[in-house]
Amino acid sequence: MIRTDLAMEAGEMSKKKIPGVEITREEAAEGISRVKVTITSKEGEAALGKKIGTYVTLEAGGLACGDAVLDENCSKILADEIKSMAGDNIRGGVLVAGLGNRMVTPDALGPYVCDMVFVTRHIHEYAPDSIDERLGKVSAISPGVLGLTGLETGEIIEGIVNRIKPSLIIAIDSLASRSMERVRTTIQIADSGIAPGAGIGNKRKALDRQTLGIPVLAIGVPLVVFASTVAHDLLEAAIDKTNAREDEMQMILSRILNAPGADMIVTPKEIDKVVKDLARIISDGLNIALHKNLTLEETRRYMH
Repeated sequence: MIRTDLAMEAGEMSKKKIPGVEITREEAAEGISRVKVTITSKEGEAALGKKIGTYVTLEAGGLACGDAVLDENCSKILADEIKSMAGDNIRGGVLVAGLGNRMVTPDALGPYVCDMVFVTRHIHEYAPDSIDERLGKVSAISPGVLGLTGLETGEIIEGIVNRIKPSLIIAIDSLASRSMERVRTTIQIADSGIAPGAGIGNKRKALDRQTLGIPVLAIGVPLVVFASTVAHDLLEAAIDKTNAREDEMQMILSRILNAPGADMIVTPKEIDKVVKDLARIISDGLNIALHKNLTLEETRRYMH
């Protein structure tokens, strides 16, 4: 089975229309496309391997490549999607959870985003008279990973939720794609929550409304592709140029997905810069969305 965390890719891999799944595509801005996948039935959930909910993917080939205008436009569109999915919950306390391992670069997106989120809960708590009324009530946490803390991410987040009682959680994590072309070029936001570690096939307790009792938005960027997926695509392209029988081709391709080394992951060689640039784009989107009527320039000025 070819693995992907992107709902749009799961939809593309389906050869037929699935009841309970609606996919729409549009141009959100110059150079940025928007794909919305809505899953409304158990049949659609089973077919795509994704929970019932709404998944919006912003795709831009030039993302995090030094085009400041494109990156800022993507941040603003992301902010609009966050506000749309969050609804009134965004005006209560919001907890941003940066999932992943800071010491493993492709998995460090969440912690890097938290470093650049404009947190304000402490100002509301300890200096309410001096706070700009436009500032939301935002807190952030990078809980680390089980192997470093001995604690499940879900346990840490659940404890914080019980203590500070936010109205919304926004979780950030690295994802896996089925195509190298979508690594670093797409941002997915979903209202169905997230399973930490899903991008590398290491699922833990889900963070969602069912487990935490409050809405959970998930924002992710594919930063890895499984080696088996890359090998599968390369071999499929090569076989297409031969006269191999369809059944022989499918047998060979299926063996690749279970071959030794199939679980190895591939990531861009410039991943350190890519992760930092993407973290800035996502944190800019969060800062615009979580603080009422603040411009991108104002949020950056507050951060310095």
